[in-house]
Amino acid sequence: MSIIKNTIYVAVLGLCFFACKSPDAVDTRKKSANSGGIFRIAENTQISTIYPHMMTGQVEGLVASQIHECLTRLDVHSMKVIPGLAESWETSADGKTVTFHLRKGARFQRDKCFGDGPGPEVTAKDVKYTLELLCTQSDKNYHFATVLKDRVVGANEYFEQSKNAKPAGLKGFKLIDDHTFSLELTHPSQTFLHILANPVASILNEKAVSTYGTNCKVGAGPFMYSAASTADHIVLVKNPDYFGVDSAGFALPYLDTVSLTIYPGIEDGLMEFEKGRVDLVNALPSGRIKEVVEKNIQGFESHPAKFILDRKPEMISQYYSFNLKRAPFDNAKVRQAINYAINRDKIVDAVLQGQAYGPGIYGITPNTFPGYDITKIEGYSFNPEKAKKLLAEAGFPGGIGFPSVNVLVNSGSSRNSSVIAEIQKQLKDVLNLNVSFESLPNGQKYDLEMHGKGDIYRDAWVADYPSPESFLMLFVGESVPADNNAASFPNTCRYQNPEYDMYYKKGRDSNNKDSCYAYFMKAEQILVKDAPIIPLWYEGAYRLISNNISGFYSNPMRYYDLTRVYVKKQ
Repeated sequence: MSIIKNTIYVAVLGLCFFACKSPDAVDTRKKSANSGGIFRIAENTQISTIYPHMMTGQVEGLVASQIHECLTRLDVHSMKVIPGLAESWETSADGKTVTFHLRKGARFQRDKCFGDGPGPEVTAKDVKYTLELLCTQSDKNYHFATVLKDRVVGANEYFEQSKNAKPAGLKGFKLIDDHTFSLELTHPSQTFLHILANPVASILNEKAVSTYGTNCKVGAGPFMYSAASTADHIVLVKNPDYFGVDSAGFALPYLDTVSLTIYPGIEDGLMEFEKGRVDLVNALPSGRIKEVVEKNIQGFESHPAKFILDRKPEMISQYYSFNLKRAPFDNAKVRQAINYAINRDKIVDAVLQGQAYGPGIYGITPNTFPGYDITKIEGYSFNPEKAKKLLAEAGFPGGIGFPSVNVLVNSGSSRNSSVIAEIQKQLKDVLNLNVSFESLPNGQKYDLEMHGKGDIYRDAWVADYPSPESFLMLFVGESVPADNNAASFPNTCRYQNPEYDMYYKKGRDSNNKDSCYAYFMKAEQILVKDAPIIPLWYEGAYRLISNNISGFYSNPMRYYDLTRVYVKKQ
């Protein structure tokens, strides 16, 4: 199998060079000695879409953030906001108006929809189009609540009006000139500029979107999507017109190509890494860490090391979600009972073999935000007697009369199957519940989850921006549709509690970090008591990186800037 894969890889790469090479696309910019080369990434989660307004997965965001460009970026070291398409901005004294200045000369990528030559310059009109598209109610727009709802003046009104007709315009957006605009916010925000760096807020071109619809892969980012790409092999090539330069004035990105292969399982990617065909493997299988180190000990101990094993606490939580609109999971005591019946320490130690930064005995938020102490949240430690008592109070003593439970997990990782198998055993032993599970491609699983088709779902959340808000916004009840068959995103468990929403909004709207975190803590305690989810563990994944790669930095959000990554010259 590996020989066939390698042959296909070479063929695809060759096609990429021929497909993307044309006389008018030659990169004439000043190049660094680091320029050139291929960065090969292994992933194991299928990509459903890279259209920014419909993305729900981390790997989708990884790809889209290379093709598209946002108004702001995040520094991969500090996670602080830095310029993107907006080269500068000023905030008014009251914190409610932000005036942005777009960089001149930033262009959308070359594409046949624009004719020959470089794509059009990015202007404030493109920003207006993008923001209004994000405010338009559509089954192709999941991220109104992620980016603009309750944040920009007039956004909510625009969304409501768009149900029936195209509104006149977004009230909080003011077009000043081609490269200048302002946004009026409903309240001062510590996170809004971070949110604008999320790839779901990428600036889009109206002509490209009208030409390709949700298949639009034309952005203003450092890499272009190659037509040689397939469903399980994404090929991105350098954008010769990208505006970015390094501190010496050399053109960015350095890399010629980014190759991302979706393997059936992460173990397959690990095998390719060991053969020297992959440069980066994320989330190594926990059972293989010791074996990998022992097998390749010379590579780790050589000077310089041939391989780098990286591990950091991450802004990622692993959990299961209940379908609160389906009995008996509409009963809080049932949900609490199941939470108490799960031995998370055993899952971390025996199943994950320690590959986590702690069991999920608190809430949804990982312990990676200084000043936000999740240990103050009263969560769910393993307590079989309390679990049995709650289930009996819910009307199911000894599990009698409780319906069979089906859990949907996404395929592509043996870890997901191992975890649910352990939970299946624990719930049978403690509560006498019969649990089955089904492994589905992530896109299919998530579509069923959004439409309320199922009992319990395997979930994980990677922070979109470095704040507990990014986790707590998932459970705001106002985003839940009245129609139980309609898609609900991001609140897929359809949790609704006005008191939770009140404290969440107080924290979101606070311009003081201490009071912000205090309100968020109150909201999270309410969430944990209501138990719409089963927190399992807080992520601390291992990743393997080839020492041939330089300039790559990982961070707790898995926010990757590949513009300065390069392959060391042999």
